[in-house]
Amino acid sequence: MSEVTEREKILYFTHAKFITEGFYKTTMDEIAKDLQISKKTIYKHFESKEDLLAAVCDARINMMHEYLDEVVDSKDDSITKFLRILNKQKSLAMNCSTVWFRDLEIHAPQLRKKFDEVRSTKVTSMLVKLLEQGKKEKMIDNVPVDILITALNGAIEAVTRAEFILNSKFSFHEAMRVTAEIFFNGFLTTLGKEKYSNTKKLFDNVLEKS
Repeated sequence: MSEVTEREKILYFTHAKFITEGFYKTTMDEIAKDLQISKKTIYKHFESKEDLLAAVCDARINMMHEYLDEVVDSKDDSITKFLRILNKQKSLAMNCSTVWFRDLEIHAPQLRKKFDEVRSTKVTSMLVKLLEQGKKEKMIDNVPVDILITALNGAIEAVTRAEFILNSKFSFHEAMRVTAEIFFNGFLTTLGKEKYSNTKKLFDNVLEKS
């Protein structure tokens, strides 16, 4: 494994700090102190805190892009792919605080919009492929794909807003999971529902043991 670069160390640390504590009240002085480096070292790689935040968001987006490509191109059935994606989303959202989502909406709406655009393009493209695969496997009913995805995107956008998460008993991941599962189970065939139930039990058992 190649050695982690200075820029990567700053990015990894800041990513963890921003998603758990938010970024609006986090200063470059604080980041430098926690990393035990000078601000000059940070500015050598990132022009400003805004530049650093943008890099953090790009890293999260690229991480999901790479995983989605890996899953979609795998030889797994459509149900297993769907559950793998949900579990990856869970791991990415596990430590995300409501402060992170609130800061994005209030102080960096352009970056929040970027995440929304990723969902409406990359994730939509992935869902189309999964639905088509599921139909061929006789595990998904012959539903109108465009209507389904438009409805799902609208529902996910609504439940992942900071206002909803702040006023709801659900975490970001739970809101995403419940919404996705409601839609997904709604168009599974009998064979698909059986496969979904059995595969989900296997995934849950693995998570409990990890």
